[in-house]
Amino acid sequence: MISAVAVNFTLTNSSKLAPQMRILLLLGFLLVSGLVRAQDMDYAREVMKELCSDEFAGRGYVDDGDNAAAYFIEQEFKANDLFAWDFNYYQTFNVPVNRFPGKVELAVDGSPLLVGKDFHIESDAPSVRGKYELTYVDQLPKIAPSGRVVDSTASYKGFVVLEDSLISKLPPSIRMALLKGFKKAGAKGIIRLSDTKLTWSVSKQQAPIAQFVVKRDAWKKDATFVEVDVKADFEKKHRTQNVLAFVEGSQEPDKFIVITAHYDHLGKMGSDVIFRGANDNASGVAMLLSLAKHYSIPENQPRTSIVFIAFAGEEIGLEGSYHYVQNPIFPLKDIEFLINLDIVGTGDEGITVVNGAVHSREFEALVGINEQKGYLKEVKKRGKAAISDHYPFSEVGVPCFYIYVGGIQAYHDV
Repeated sequence: MISAVAVNFTLTNSSKLAPQMRILLLLGFLLVSGLVRAQDMDYAREVMKELCSDEFAGRGYVDDGDNAAAYFIEQEFKANDLFAWDFNYYQTFNVPVNRFPGKVELAVDGSPLLVGKDFHIESDAPSVRGKYELTYVDQLPKIAPSGRVVDSTASYKGFVVLEDSLISKLPPSIRMALLKGFKKAGAKGIIRLSDTKLTWSVSKQQAPIAQFVVKRDAWKKDATFVEVDVKADFEKKHRTQNVLAFVEGSQEPDKFIVITAHYDHLGKMGSDVIFRGANDNASGVAMLLSLAKHYSIPENQPRTSIVFIAFAGEEIGLEGSYHYVQNPIFPLKDIEFLINLDIVGTGDEGITVVNGAVHSREFEALVGINEQKGYLKEVKKRGKAAISDHYPFSEVGVPCFYIYVGGIQAYHDV
């Protein structure tokens, strides 16, 4: 087992150690000395409350939410006197994004449904407005392996109503081909009836027709028409930014431990519905900023430099982390270890460590620390997974973990 004292003592002579053991000890030092002593829960709650407030509009792409969050993080870095490369905390880039800044309305046989509660608009939907009759179908038109719709006899009027399960599990390319086929056959849009929790996302493209996912218990049986009014805005080059800063190491300033967390979330669906993303990932940002605040205090200065990166565009497809890996501020080979924090709001059921099965010695160090100190119910191991911002780094050989928790069912919903 590795205690904070043992790690601290051994690091004094760490230059004599084998590289792998040296990385393990640096990681242990960070987690024991940092995560434990940096727990200022009042500060963490302040950060989360701020990031989840109306002012930040869900940290998405309506009402400048992502940029407001980036500015907040930058100000926290500055307040704690963290360094920036070339005096600039931002790494800017452009992403395509489909967004809904205006109306998102759906009424069934004249009865309005509540957006975010009774239904949501699929994130790739185009604008659509009007009153449409309904066509009920119980199966999809035939689709070739290439994705081409081959059922030339299919013909639809107005909006097509079908089971959500018929479409929701299709691969994206097949789904897009299907929507094109429906449009060609006369459909103006699709209603997907669902028994599961409404879960939203962000899209980098716009589909040929709109889809609404509607809770079955909100749908009027044998409904004959819908009235829809949706304003979508596809932005080809939305400007956003990663936000990064560092604390310089006292003895090895050119070697880096990297802490990352994405700050973006889903934003707004229409003018009223906000996806606040407390767990995903205001929680990770709160932990990142807590660690930054802790290590900025002179008596807590680490031997090795620690870099803090708040990524944009994770919800659009890891855009911020891919951009960073392709345009690193310092050589990626100088990263000793990277820890990505995403969905870390509770910990009641312990933590899961993605890449724990890849970097087994570092994982066993975490298990040993936890067994000695009893911080968490369990430290669980997982293999590789392309599910958060660690992944682009892992794919180019940077040793890294992605840590997340269980214990809460709120995910990508209002």
